[in-house]
Amino acid sequence: MNTEQLLAEMAELSKNDDNAEKIIQIKEKIIQKNVGLVISIAKKFVNSGEPLEDLVQSGYIGLLNAAHNFDLNKGAMFSTYATFLIQGEIRHYIRDKNSTIRIPQWLQKLSNEIKLAEENFYKEHGQFPSIYELSEELNIEEDGIREALKARSSLNYISIDAQRRRDDPRPMAIDVSKIRSKHREEFPMEYKVKIASAIEKLSELQQKVIQDLFYSGKSQAQVGKEIGVSQRQVSRIKQDVLKTIKKDLQKGL
Repeated sequence: MNTEQLLAEMAELSKNDDNAEKIIQIKEKIIQKNVGLVISIAKKFVNSGEPLEDLVQSGYIGLLNAAHNFDLNKGAMFSTYATFLIQGEIRHYIRDKNSTIRIPQWLQKLSNEIKLAEENFYKEHGQFPSIYELSEELNIEEDGIREALKARSSLNYISIDAQRRRDDPRPMAIDVSKIRSKHREEFPMEYKVKIASAIEKLSELQQKVIQDLFYSGKSQAQVGKEIGVSQRQVSRIKQDVLKTIKKDLQKGL
């Protein structure tokens, strides 16, 4: 059987919960049949300076995800979908090992949200989305989507090719002011970007206090005990940070 036939058989078996073991066996066959695809894609990244064996192992993760998530009913080719995920996992591995520029965490998170939206759109429609379709899905202006995608391009630029990292380590400039909500919403994207950018500028201690108080729901007493300061000092840090963020929000808004 070829891959598409195996996928069709797996889809039929998935209608019955008693076929879990058979489905696992079919997934293993699909993976075995596509080992060559992983290796051929991994070889395209040998200039990264990473061992081919490690690149292949990373690619297997993408292949596993493709076998698990692919929907044959959408009419798309499995190899196209698998290639997208395999390349994504290999790039992610290389970036983690070699990234020499600092992309803000909030921008990396947004880039990951775009990647997830691309994958979901492909599963639903059998093709990858346009900038306009991503813009509508994520409620971000099209120019903002383009700027967010530059973060991905910047990471690729200096981390995928080892020689390029040495000779020309220049990231692509990203204009975060263009990352704005496309349609009206209660808390627009530009405010989220301003707050996230302001938090990125804080000291490690200040970031921890804000993270624990506002995102983890801890009390000031709990935070103070963890970092070794009094509750009053935690309160003072919080107030200073809020003033700083407020000033940043008032600039250009």
